[in-house]
Amino acid sequence: MSITTELSAKITSVVSYLASLLTALGSYVNNMDIGVLVGGGCAIFTALINWFYQARKKERAARKSERDEKIAKILEENARLNQQLLLRQLQHIEEERCSHVLEDIEADKK
Repeated sequence: MSITTELSAKITSVVSYLASLLTALGSYVNNMDIGVLVGGGCAIFTALINWFYQARKKERAARKSERDEKIAKILEENARLNQQLLLRQLQHIEEERCSHVLEDIEADKK
């Protein structure tokens, strides 16, 4: 026997045992039992899917929170730097004004 023949024989054997098991179970349970089993299976499946998506939702929320914190830090740093820049500009303007006033005073003295 070749390998493919042995494999097909094993597959055929497994399928036939499975079919006989399903036939035996089918004769044992009635439609109501099948409905209860299918309903229970659907409920378990729904719970698993819900758990999976809730976990993903929490993960996205955590990533968003981290991203928001980083953005807040960047904005605070930007505001601080803008304030420093404005203060330097005001100091420069005041220095220019003072120098013009001093020049005017010296010109008046002459």
